[in-house]
Amino acid sequence: MTDAGSKRWDTRLTDERLAIEDRLGTLLPAADEQPASLHEAMRHSTLGGGKRLRGVLCLSGHRLFRGAFPGAALDAACAIEALHAYTLIHDDLPDIDDDDVRRGRPACHRVYGSAIAILAGDALQAFAFDVLSQSEAPPSNVVAAVRLLSRAAGSRFLVGGQVADIEGEGAEPSAEKVTFIHSRKTAALIGASLAVGAALADAPERDIAEIEDIGRTAGLAFQIVDDLLDVEGSEEEAGKGLRKDMKKKKMTYPAQFGVEQSRETARRLIAEAKARIEHLGDEGYIKYLFGLIVERVS
Repeated sequence: MTDAGSKRWDTRLTDERLAIEDRLGTLLPAADEQPASLHEAMRHSTLGGGKRLRGVLCLSGHRLFRGAFPGAALDAACAIEALHAYTLIHDDLPDIDDDDVRRGRPACHRVYGSAIAILAGDALQAFAFDVLSQSEAPPSNVVAAVRLLSRAAGSRFLVGGQVADIEGEGAEPSAEKVTFIHSRKTAALIGASLAVGAALADAPERDIAEIEDIGRTAGLAFQIVDDLLDVEGSEEEAGKGLRKDMKKKKMTYPAQFGVEQSRETARRLIAEAKARIEHLGDEGYIKYLFGLIVERVS
């Protein structure tokens, strides 16, 4: 990629992150709306941090298929980011991953207590589907988008992957088990992010399925990179506590395959995702976004 091309995508990414942040601030209940503690917790956990990768991928999926509903895609991006925030709130709870820091700030339960944190996560999940269902796109497109996101967020994928992650702590690892966990708890939502944008653009079903699968491939790489960062990253850069996977004996790629093989697997998956998204007609921006995933451990 040329310096000019990279600068162009850098600028677009910055602009889209800001657009998502601004729209989220408008859509979320005001901090002083009753019950204020709940709404403060929702805003604390959703605004002011995060890479917005999933939301940006939603916008990109819409653009890739020349979608005519950018406002709907932006709201869908906000819905996805809200749903992602709910998963992080619950992940950080003492009974799950027991993390005190998220995105460089105190985790939700550390500020508002576990009870409010659980309810804030519940509320954000409902909020996500409320926002998505009201997207200003043809009803059939909206229904398809809701179906994609709800499936990715449910027991067969995101939540199921989290359960497998918890139940796998201390168990005998295997390549099959590690891939099962990662492809569900992380990769499914990244795939759905692209697919939701495509669905709102009225893309053909075969193309929606293809872009979702491409996103899952990149999403698996994303989780492998997260595993690597837990081993060798800095807490300051990650914005959260690290070195917990080994202590909890979690099933991770580095634990199963070692650091170098895990790094090579992440690179291979991203190369595959880049080639496939280019075949769908990507002008280079989604490939750039995929590249950012592996740059974190390069």
